[in-house]
Amino acid sequence: MICSAINILLVACQPQESRIGNNHVKIPSYQSNGVFASARLRGPLQLKQECLYIDDILIIFPEGYAEWDAKNQTLTYKDKKIALGEELDLAGGFGRFERDSQRIKNLSPLCDHTTIWIAG
Repeated sequence: MICSAINILLVACQPQESRIGNNHVKIPSYQSNGVFASARLRGPLQLKQECLYIDDILIIFPEGYAEWDAKNQTLTYKDKKIALGEELDLAGGFGRFERDSQRIKNLSPLCDHTTIWIAG
């Protein structure tokens, strides 16, 4: 009985895995037609809930171009690794969720999509 109680306490006191795991960071994407807008968005990479932002602007990546590494907390985009807090420089343009939502895949319901950036 005492051993069971000690065992429960030991398990409860173990460091818990961060909620920011590979399956908890969703990278919204869209099917690219190869034509991209050429405006620039620069700023520190932010993670809020399950979503990646620059200055509270939700980033939508072209499908197959972006990958999240949960262990190292880095985004790989076009073969470049960017850690949280580092500056991310993206070509693309602002989107309107109402117009573009049909194109967007893998969007978490936790993402604030008030302002979106269609990366290119």
